[in-house]
Amino acid sequence: MQGLLLRLSTLDADAESAVRVIAYFDSLLRDHVSVPVLLAATARLAQCPVGLLDGATGRRFRTSPGGAVETPADVPSQVRQLSDGLGAVWMEREGLPHGLDEIVLERYAVAAEVTLERAAALERSGRDPALVELVLSAETGEAERARALRLLGFAPSTPLQALAIALPDRGLASGLRAMGHQVRATTIGDTAAVLVATTLPSELPDGSRVGIGPELPGERAAESWAGARTALRFTGPHDRVMRWSDLGALALFADLPEPAVAGLADVQAMERLGDEAVAAVRALCLAGSLRGAATAMHLHHSSMAARIARAESVLGFSLADPAGRLRAHLALALVRLRANLRAGTRA
Repeated sequence: MQGLLLRLSTLDADAESAVRVIAYFDSLLRDHVSVPVLLAATARLAQCPVGLLDGATGRRFRTSPGGAVETPADVPSQVRQLSDGLGAVWMEREGLPHGLDEIVLERYAVAAEVTLERAAALERSGRDPALVELVLSAETGEAERARALRLLGFAPSTPLQALAIALPDRGLASGLRAMGHQVRATTIGDTAAVLVATTLPSELPDGSRVGIGPELPGERAAESWAGARTALRFTGPHDRVMRWSDLGALALFADLPEPAVAGLADVQAMERLGDEAVAAVRALCLAGSLRGAATAMHLHHSSMAARIARAESVLGFSLADPAGRLRAHLALALVRLRANLRAGTRA
């Protein structure tokens, strides 16, 4: 029905079409959509730009059917005021009005009032950190988690990603909010726990060590949080962001006790290497060739070869073939894991 309803019904604004409009906005309210989502859905339905004035903040929003978001300089004169000073909404139809414009604007206004009131209540509650912890706990029941999600502004079916950030959080959560992500956060032990409602970009702001869980429906947020905590254990100074989806079989090592990891010969050998040699080995594992590693580290090929040769003499195995590089890659990951285990980063 999205984006097609008005096109199909402008010539016949009958009761059935009006009921469909009402059902459309009711479904948006049941899903507890945010203000940007409400605007985008209304613009697609009406097939014209729509706007909203938030009376509490004075901010104005405008969204086109194609999804473009703009902040209008002025509020059009033809608007529908919301009750209790919540603000106003409008549609920007060029030419003659369509047959369902009045009912669409009316239901849009009703939905906007509810959505703005929910947003205000959420701000007043300070995005209750206890609710985030409840959502992420594996011990929480299905009904209790669903209620907590809705209080946080998420539907249980909303795709979410959990992030585990080693404290101190160097502004990652606030940075994601500034990028327009719907974020809820709390602190669990020595880890910042963050829920994000949209797919994260491939590159995140520098600074924080963060594990990223899989994107799952909100009702499975505890699984995403478990994946994020596991991914965090494999982060380090040069691998500050780790995604659960990139761990693969490496995740099987996450719950090893620290003495077991420390007792591995390859881990002990890797820890004997200096920072320069470790950086060279890491670059080789990532690039897959000496020349690629030399380019990545801005070194001459012969200089990189010399560093790798010194590393091989300490490690006790060759890095010239894929099997050796896989062995080194695993040792590097386990060194990071051991460092986090020793520091208590088990989230």
